[in-house]
Amino acid sequence: MSTTTFAPIPVGTVMNSGVNLTNKPTLISTGMVTIHYPARLEAMALDPSKVAERKDRIYDAGQIDLTVSIYKHVTVQVIPGEDEIIISDSTPRQALVRHAAEVMKQTIGFKQSISIQMSEDLSLRHCGLGSSSGSIAAVASAINELFSRPLSPATISRLCAQNHGEEIDDDNTHIIPVQCLGGSVESGNYEGGLLIIAGRATPIFTMNIPSTLSVVIGIPNDFTHPDSSLLMQQEANNMNGFVETGEKYAQNIAYKMLHSVLPDLAHGSLEACKELVYQYRWNMGSIRNCSFVLPRINDIAESLRKYQHDPDIALFSLSSVGPGFFALTSNPEKVIKDFEALNMQTITTKVHNGIYRIGDHDATK
Repeated sequence: MSTTTFAPIPVGTVMNSGVNLTNKPTLISTGMVTIHYPARLEAMALDPSKVAERKDRIYDAGQIDLTVSIYKHVTVQVIPGEDEIIISDSTPRQALVRHAAEVMKQTIGFKQSISIQMSEDLSLRHCGLGSSSGSIAAVASAINELFSRPLSPATISRLCAQNHGEEIDDDNTHIIPVQCLGGSVESGNYEGGLLIIAGRATPIFTMNIPSTLSVVIGIPNDFTHPDSSLLMQQEANNMNGFVETGEKYAQNIAYKMLHSVLPDLAHGSLEACKELVYQYRWNMGSIRNCSFVLPRINDIAESLRKYQHDPDIALFSLSSVGPGFFALTSNPEKVIKDFEALNMQTITTKVHNGIYRIGDHDATK
């Protein structure tokens, strides 16, 4: 039997360090930077048995991710003084923002005081869209940029993944440490709109997605966005399902990834990837395992089986543990109609092919 516990820790606690700096931290000449950081959608885990809690915070589950044009806008600026981190009152996710800043401060060793402002294109929590890990990754990446990228993409990916946490309602001083596979930090730090991530938050393949395709996201209207502490406990209570699925299917998934999906992607085709994601989610028990988030996702998923052989749908899945679904499609109007008929609110966007953008010094844009 697998057991998982999620006990709160103080914000800024470094749970796993040991990273090496690529360069000496050097403040950029402007003393200020703004980045626009994309979101990630997780199509599947490659071995869900590897998401069970580990003391070393290193997870080998791997995943398939899609990077989308829904942004967090972060401005970081050096201000007078030393050793202070000032977060604007308008910044959401304050505990996660401070956690990311404190972990970066301890990791790269800067002494300057900094101010941080963050805004979000979309404020939806615990829907499977990586909003928590994306907040940490966006702030960490902005600070890394401010100091001339002393952490390489691989290093900052491991740092964020191995020091991830979820916020607690009405508590800005603690977070709940949670397993993280690295999708959000890698979606903003590696080129390509589709990423294949192996164990230890290691990207092994990236691919650009044509701009002719759109992404439609559906969030069930009856989802109540519960506190992360409740969701994490529910996940712990259902961890055996994830472990059993991984133990039963991981070798089959790995074989198909190596001999079917990766060759197909290398030749520009998503067909084998779509099929593997479909089999994992719909026929290997993944959606059932995730239904602790919202039991109705089982019914939604059954209604979406028709997309398996639909030529208008390049890829579709539940995102992470849900309850959000998404479809990469050449016919967004059809998907919107289907999602709305299933009582889901919809968001339509495009794939972001690339790393975060450096932009105007205004985190409200």
